[in-house]
Amino acid sequence: RVRIAGSMPAGVSSAHPGVSFVGRVPDAQAFVRGAAVIPLISTAGSGVQLKTIETFELGLPSVATSRSLRGIGYRPDNCVVTDDPIAFAAALQAAAANIRDVDGSAFHRRQLKALDAAIGLGLEKLGAVRQEVAA
Repeated sequence: RVRIAGSMPAGVSSAHPGVSFVGRVPDAQAFVRGAAVIPLISTAGSGVQLKTIETFELGLPSVATSRSLRGIGYRPDNCVVTDDPIAFAAALQAAAANIRDVDGSAFHRRQLKALDAAIGLGLEKLGAVRQEVAA
């Protein structure tokens, strides 16, 4: 069963009985948490995607295209990556059949640690530049 939420043009439908378009939902996080697996299907664009970060932080199993992971240096173990449509579908089925509760806090802690390190490095370099200018 596939449920697709969010804004979409009027009249969008699917002939497949397992696919439904539910439109906007009152609580997006509750909707996402109710899924067995999250498909992260970007094929274009730039920048880090918030939906990918949120999926990882919630600890949800996912199947992602390589473009969905742009700008992300760490991928949780419960995220399968493939750009092949057949392999993507197979990975979705496998993840849905192997439902497990995963704590996303480890991903969140790792991201915060990396951010702290990057900010520290930046401040260290700024300090060195200030010393050169003052001399």
